[in-house]
Amino acid sequence: MQSNFIKHTFLFISLSLIMLTNGCNQPVKTEASYFNIDSLITKQAVDLWVFKASLAKEGVINEVERDTVFITPDTTHWKNELDIFSEIGLFNKPAYRTSYEVNDGLRDASSNLTIREFRATEELPVRYVKFFYLDNLQKLRKIEALYQQENALLKTQRKLVMEFSDVYNKNVLTSYSVEGGQKMFAGDSVHFAIKGNIQFN
Repeated sequence: MQSNFIKHTFLFISLSLIMLTNGCNQPVKTEASYFNIDSLITKQAVDLWVFKASLAKEGVINEVERDTVFITPDTTHWKNELDIFSEIGLFNKPAYRTSYEVNDGLRDASSNLTIREFRATEELPVRYVKFFYLDNLQKLRKIEALYQQENALLKTQRKLVMEFSDVYNKNVLTSYSVEGGQKMFAGDSVHFAIKGNIQFN
């Protein structure tokens, strides 16, 4: 009798450990949580200005390279430069809260970062947003999003990426890119790529 009890107890503990171990290796599905992209952009604009950061920027349009531009923007210029990333914030619209599947705890195959992913379950302008972080979202290292829009006149697509590092004990934007295309239904298509590298003195 006692031996059966010990056997069942051991079996229960073993199964519990297996379930816990498997649970640690699987991404966690969570409800959509608000992430204020506009506040992030505003804060980055201020920090980059305070740190007197300079911007090296280059672009390609239909395989034609544009000259690299070196500038030292002020807060207003930084906000204007980063304004395109405010498109990412569309996934926060209250009407879309139930239209995204959210997974946290995904592992990035090419780094030691963890990913929280918001992926649209229907045709929305922001198809997905991925937040790459170290330990927690306070140590954000990258944001990646895909924006698509189509109407009777044109179809646009943009992949937006922002990358962050620790600079002067703050989490600060160090590079960004926008790559995509636009196709007019009655005309030619345009492909473009913009890359910005931020430098600190």
